[in-house]
Amino acid sequence: MRYKRLGKTGIKVSEYGLGTWAMGGGAYGITDDDESIRTIHRAQERGITFLDTAPMYGHKVDGRSETVCGRALRGRRDKWILSTKFGRSLTLDGNAKSTIVEDYSNKRIMESTETSLDRLQTDYLDVLFVHTPTPDQPGLFNPEEAFSTMTRLKTQGKIRAVGFSFHLYAGSWIEQIEPFLRSGVIDVVQVGISLMLPEPIDNLLPIIKETDTGFVARESLANGFLTDSFTIEGPFNAGDPKANLPKGRIQEKLDKANQFKFLLDLSPGISSLPEAALHWTVSMPEVSTVIPGAKNIEELEQCIRAADAEPFEQATMNEIRDIQNTWGDWKIYG
Repeated sequence: MRYKRLGKTGIKVSEYGLGTWAMGGGAYGITDDDESIRTIHRAQERGITFLDTAPMYGHKVDGRSETVCGRALRGRRDKWILSTKFGRSLTLDGNAKSTIVEDYSNKRIMESTETSLDRLQTDYLDVLFVHTPTPDQPGLFNPEEAFSTMTRLKTQGKIRAVGFSFHLYAGSWIEQIEPFLRSGVIDVVQVGISLMLPEPIDNLLPIIKETDTGFVARESLANGFLTDSFTIEGPFNAGDPKANLPKGRIQEKLDKANQFKFLLDLSPGISSLPEAALHWTVSMPEVSTVIPGAKNIEELEQCIRAADAEPFEQATMNEIRDIQNTWGDWKIYG
């Protein structure tokens, strides 16, 4: 396992981290809390130090993933760089159906942070992220107010770094947050980037490099399209957005994914498409850590199998970019 700086924070993180959305259940299928805890412990044994969670990573209601992480880190907190989020929560309606509610107010930031600290059984967070606010909704998210409150939490010692998690293709977030990146208010960003969704390479990474901002890469397996785990017939878990795609669209995405199988012949440490996909992500120097999700030890081991492989050479990265530039449409679910 290699380690990188989380941008200007100076915090060292493992190149491969661990995402815990799947540990909350829901669309990811049945999960077992004890197995999730064993998975986090195995991740530590394998050199992983970065753990990412969020209040809404649960099944119908908030908190399951954070609670599991808190149990897993008991007596081990100093071994981990821990991040969580605020702004999105799960609420049950009158029909016991779960809906997502967004609230990025100063009051909610403070309340959510305290609740997360309790669930995670810690007195500080290494990174607190704004959780993917929906764009183009006036009044929903005020960057200046939110980042001011988060900076206050940083001064109080409750968080070490201010983070912003967002969808690059949704609205104009780069334009809105660039002043906060350049002023140094935002320490870390979390964005989806993959062989199938390379848009950040042109639109975001140059700013990340200039401002020495930490970069946490998510969705690097392209929501399953880079896993070799399904065909146009599935299988899909309940709630999986891929299940609603036309079969022709699914096949188109799978065909694009197959264009990268040549990478398996380039490194003795890479033997599968998901390994190659994750390895491409961390081969970019601007990426601090990638956070594939795993809900059991077997999935974890599959994700980090290529952790010791040498970064792809620049010629290979260029060849990959040439393939991506022939598409013109990055969106996974579009």
